[in-house]
Amino acid sequence: MYSSDEHMQAFPPVKRQRTSHCRTSESSIEQSQFWFTDGDIVIGVEGRLWKIHRSKLMCSVIFADMLELPQPTDIERMHGCPLVNLLQDSANDWIVVLTWMYQYEKFTNQTIVFDTIAGALRLSNKYDIAELRQWSIRQLFLRWPQDLTKMTYTAFPHAAEAIRLARECNVPDILPASFYALSILRWSHLADGGQSHLHLSPSDLRCLIVGREHLQDHLNAILTGADERSGGHTTTICACCENASRTWLTSSLKPDASSPYGVWLLRNLQIFAANGCSGLSLHHSRCDVIFRLRINGFVQDLQAAIPRYFMLRA
Repeated sequence: MYSSDEHMQAFPPVKRQRTSHCRTSESSIEQSQFWFTDGDIVIGVEGRLWKIHRSKLMCSVIFADMLELPQPTDIERMHGCPLVNLLQDSANDWIVVLTWMYQYEKFTNQTIVFDTIAGALRLSNKYDIAELRQWSIRQLFLRWPQDLTKMTYTAFPHAAEAIRLARECNVPDILPASFYALSILRWSHLADGGQSHLHLSPSDLRCLIVGREHLQDHLNAILTGADERSGGHTTTICACCENASRTWLTSSLKPDASSPYGVWLLRNLQIFAANGCSGLSLHHSRCDVIFRLRINGFVQDLQAAIPRYFMLRA
């Protein structure tokens, strides 16, 4: 593996031959992070230039196939190397990929932000870089897990962008968690939820709105005891304990008006199931056992229903 400093040239020659009328500023080269004197191909993206090694591009099925083809004699060249302009790509995305190629230890040890994951996934998906795509998807699952009961606060930032990225790069398994996270965010608190309409397609915005309506209906059914869904848990407890349990649920599931989050129903129910119902004292031990079983059933039912609520499954 080439190190980040090996053979790197800070200031390439000012004069260079071009066979094309396209001009690229000298500063874009001088500021390049990845410009190697022994590089054998130049990549240009959004005015940025990188002189790198073809061997590094062989991890991409697309580039490997392209570089194995006979090169035309009139190809545009720079510093004696073929110049490949990638007109539809992002320079920032390429910096992510080049860092992964040349500075793997730095790449894997850095704090991973969403833009890094998105850039890596977009280009690994486009150019068929299997290892980088797998890494990107693993990072997405850490934020938007398939098991919704394992979702944490890391799911809230960039949830709308994650939905768009999942659609663009065919990662549908993060959609239930990203939609659910976005539905919990309050738009009025200027959090990420308030920017959803800027990132979502009209069809996904409709999925979000429909899902939020279903979740509100689901909450109301739990609070009123009108849980008539298939598999609903309506095991009877005595009237006195029923009233006490509903009062407790209404109080415990009341949203905090000052919070940027609405009711995180699945998480709240999980906490009740795992830690008990703090502050609730039922008169009969049998009713207490039945109510705890009911809470466990609520968790299972809601987890199964969320993908359907957002029209992600039939």
